[in-house]
Amino acid sequence: MNLFVLSELYPGNQHVGWSALYPLEEVLSSACDATFIYPLPNNNIQFLRRYRHRIFKSWHKIKDLPTLGKGPNILLAVGIRPDFLLSMYALGSLFKKFDLRIGYLLDGFNPRYLDREIIPYLDHLFVICAETANDISSSGTVSTTFLPLATNVLHLGSNSINRSIDVISYGRTDPEINKCLQLHFNEQKSDKIYFHSTFSQPEVFDIKKHTKLLFKLLSLSKISLCFEASKIERFQGYSPILMRWFESWSSGCTVVGTKPFGKGVADLLDWENSAIEIPNNSADWISFFEELLNDNATLIANSQRNYRECLLRHDWRYRLKDMFKILELPITEKLNYEIAQLREKVYTRAS
Repeated sequence: MNLFVLSELYPGNQHVGWSALYPLEEVLSSACDATFIYPLPNNNIQFLRRYRHRIFKSWHKIKDLPTLGKGPNILLAVGIRPDFLLSMYALGSLFKKFDLRIGYLLDGFNPRYLDREIIPYLDHLFVICAETANDISSSGTVSTTFLPLATNVLHLGSNSINRSIDVISYGRTDPEINKCLQLHFNEQKSDKIYFHSTFSQPEVFDIKKHTKLLFKLLSLSKISLCFEASKIERFQGYSPILMRWFESWSSGCTVVGTKPFGKGVADLLDWENSAIEIPNNSADWISFFEELLNDNATLIANSQRNYRECLLRHDWRYRLKDMFKILELPITEKLNYEIAQLREKVYTRAS
């Protein structure tokens, strides 16, 4: 099996939202020997660009097309938004020569934004929200399966006991809780710290460096704030588990916030203290965090349990294995070997 990955993480794309692709690419490279193809946005046509792109299918361009090997040749398009699937047109006649064409979108979206012309050429689509998968499949456009997010626990995870950051928050958060924790913990008189992102633009200098720094910060944090996302427009009222949950669990953080409640989510966080809900009454917030931070035994137990659960079930290698089973594709020896490494970490620690 030859796996070709059409990836949205093209050189020069430094939007922090696309960093979700980096751990997956690491696993696709090490466990599947994937060949990566990076379509570049085509910004050359300025006059009536939208309509010209629609006519000529020229939203993206690919500098060097890959050479297919002896089959089966599998194309996996991995992106954040549904419009990335339009990059398949940049493959030209090569697109139809693949034995199997698969899409995997790593964020919430409205199914009506799926391009009606490209979808018939897809053999299967994977999405991170069970309700979205049902909506698309029931419309009869393309067979769609719910495949949750994950992370590269094998190489980025941590079960460190020594943690110098009390509470960490990054990206989207609850503004009132954010303000409350800043005022309480970040005063000089407090012996604790609330670390939160302060950037105003969604850009980073380097995705790889950003990812390593983020996981380092998480590995030093006791509590990570995570909030369900049903009120965000692109999730259409649905509430899937997002990347920060897996990043925090795999880094050994105690997750505090509001639980996602989407279809199939309960089975993904069904262990003790996988997510601790913040009290509804704001007057209770500080005492809640202070009490939890002072309970070192519980924090350590949560940390070890969360890390263990990710080793056993929430690494990208498990998701790829599930994907290949659904598509009736062979599981590579490297993929099986790296899954064995994940389990070895669990049982070595247990002994």
